[in-house]
Amino acid sequence: MVRGTGPSTTIGDADLPPLYLDSDRRALARQSESIRAVRTQLVVLLLATAAAALAEHLRSHIASACAAVLYALTTVIGVHTSRRRARAHWQAHRAVAETLKSLAWQYMVHGGPFHSRVANPEALFADRLEERLRELRKMGWQDSRGGTDTMGAGQITPRMRAVRAKSFEARRDIYLRDRVLEQLIWYGNRASRAHRASVRWSSVTAALTSLALLAATLRAFGVIGSWDFAGLLSAGAAAGVAWQEVRRHRPLTYAHSLIEQDLDTLRVAMGTTVTEEGWAEAVAEAERLVSPQHTDWLVRFGS
Repeated sequence: MVRGTGPSTTIGDADLPPLYLDSDRRALARQSESIRAVRTQLVVLLLATAAAALAEHLRSHIASACAAVLYALTTVIGVHTSRRRARAHWQAHRAVAETLKSLAWQYMVHGGPFHSRVANPEALFADRLEERLRELRKMGWQDSRGGTDTMGAGQITPRMRAVRAKSFEARRDIYLRDRVLEQLIWYGNRASRAHRASVRWSSVTAALTSLALLAATLRAFGVIGSWDFAGLLSAGAAAGVAWQEVRRHRPLTYAHSLIEQDLDTLRVAMGTTVTEEGWAEAVAEAERLVSPQHTDWLVRFGS
């Protein structure tokens, strides 16, 4: 087999296994559905609280009926969301996508178990992939592959084989540029975005809580009559806290920042001191750092 020379090859998502592309698309769709459902439920619940407060102040049967309808709609949305299991499907498809992406990169650059001494890397890729997919089927993941030609080694694309055939220096440069650097930028951007969102929502909930305190004080002195602004503002603050818990802004800031630091340190080492003998272990460590399991582990400590 003739080995290529040079890192000119650029690896994009289209060069990865077909099942990765399908799982990534499904995960994004389910993620959007899950977040949209939670956001809708919180908004409807706030509207119901506002209608109830208005009904109490005006003694209006119409406002009371609107509040009842909105509370019922909140329940319906919750039941529908539970039956759709969008969050569970999102996590299952994301796990499949990240598994495929990690295995594909390790196969391409001789990393982890796919080191240069492996006699049949394609068979090993097939075994590792199908073993992981069997585990995920138990969690409810449904295989979308249509035939035996897409099973196991059928997920290895021509571009993946071409990269694996290159020299160590070329594979190293491709991996550092198209995988490690790409992930480094992604985690940095996500950490910054999560931090900004955390600050923004913390400010909103703090402001709503302060306004609720002010409203309760004014009502106690009879300044605003019987209007229950404190209850409405408190519900808004609670919704803000609930939204932060769903989006996990603060713990994700912590987790993504740590991963960014560790990945940058490893990137420097892989580009300077890691030799071909230690390359497989270094790639395995990089893939461990960017795995969803590692992120979830760090999120628990950042909560």
